[in-house]
Amino acid sequence: MKAALLALSLVGQPPVPVSDSVPNYDIKTLCADVSADDTASGLAQDASKCTSDETIARQQLEAIWSTAPAGPRASCELEAGTGGAQSYVELLICLQMNGWAAPSAVPMQRRKQGSKN
Repeated sequence: MKAALLALSLVGQPPVPVSDSVPNYDIKTLCADVSADDTASGLAQDASKCTSDETIARQQLEAIWSTAPAGPRASCELEAGTGGAQSYVELLICLQMNGWAAPSAVPMQRRKQGSKN
């Protein structure tokens, strides 16, 4: 009987804990890595553009985070952290692709680490 009550109490709960606020990412490290990758590839991009894009994306996420359901937030958090680098721009793009933000709100997209484009 206790097992049945426990099962009923868990129905509708997300399988992954989801934060009520935008996650905290280390954009300084991310942008330093992006800048180093760009320099190694012969591209001229300093970390300040990356930092600006990430800051703008976080601000936009703060405005929409509470309106997005837990499911898309959880899956987008996982996707945004794929490859070890956690990016607010990637998180915002993922939510937009799931219909939870205006597409025009994304800062200029940066090349993903390891991308040849």
